[in-house]
Amino acid sequence: MTTDHLHKIGEDHPVQKILLKAIETTGEMVVVTDAPEVIGEEKIIFTNKAFEEVTQYSKEEVYGKNLTFLQGPKTDRKVIERLKKNLKNGNRFEGETFNYKKDGSLYRVRWSIDPIYDDNEKITHYISVQRDVTEEWKNHQKMQALIEQRETLVKETHHRIKNNLATITGMLELQIMESNSDELRNVLSESMNRVSSIASIHEKLYETKGLARITLDVYIKDLVEQVNKSLGNIEGSSNISFDLNLQPVSLNTRQAVPLGLILNELITNAHQHAFGKEGGIISISCREKENNVHLEVKDNGKGLPKDFNIQDTTSLGLKLIDTLSQQLEAEYDLSSENGTIFSISFVKENSEYEKL
Repeated sequence: MTTDHLHKIGEDHPVQKILLKAIETTGEMVVVTDAPEVIGEEKIIFTNKAFEEVTQYSKEEVYGKNLTFLQGPKTDRKVIERLKKNLKNGNRFEGETFNYKKDGSLYRVRWSIDPIYDDNEKITHYISVQRDVTEEWKNHQKMQALIEQRETLVKETHHRIKNNLATITGMLELQIMESNSDELRNVLSESMNRVSSIASIHEKLYETKGLARITLDVYIKDLVEQVNKSLGNIEGSSNISFDLNLQPVSLNTRQAVPLGLILNELITNAHQHAFGKEGGIISISCREKENNVHLEVKDNGKGLPKDFNIQDTTSLGLKLIDTLSQQLEAEYDLSSENGTIFSISFVKENSEYEKL
């Protein structure tokens, strides 16, 4: 049936009766107003049964009134201003705020308003479809409160882990200071850096809103500074500089910890083995493409031995890199080209916290 046919249908026509019955039967509140020249002065000309039940006002009490009589102190004025702006431009509006019932009680309403045009494209009326979402809103608030409680607990956990790891770092540092063996000092220093790299992640997570992820660009900069400081007594370290090209890639804890340890090992190895007294440059790049994280650590040092094979190495640091790469289910490559190049790629995963 066409629109022209509907226009010719009288009030007693079965289709007309069905439409009116449908509007009265629906659980959604339906309000129709006129369309005055001044936006905000619309008068109610029709409400359905659901509107009466929710607001506690009868049709007789609301006809001729402006819908603003339902508003009060907790009604969001910004939402109302956005509503007026949309209607002024002849656009559809959708919003949510608080309104007040006849007995003064508060309810949360989500609604839409559409302009009604005549055959000459002139707005003659507005129709608003509204829903009482008070219970939905309350449940959302309860969920937010639970999430905030969880964030507080997780923050405290990260804080305690960080403090415990800091204690271990401090003990290792004391042993380094008391040791007379250069070899032992280097071993302890490497262990201290590994612990510190994990502690740094927990510190960043403690400081981050949401707790689910750590941003790698900030973390890598801090890690570089931390390793440089701890290895400052190694010959040639003072001449080592860094070239960082880092995107703000975020990772969850499960992936950030092994990647942080890999970076720690690579930077430490470059410090200790890549350069002579003249020093050199360590370049680190990190980017994300199509949910894949790509990290490259490159130096312009001596490079790897020709017969090098990471699977056969006796180096604890390189064995750690291989194990941690497998933990990340990553593809990696270690090669020599005007120095040493390590590249690794893996799929970024969502944290369990984000899936809630």
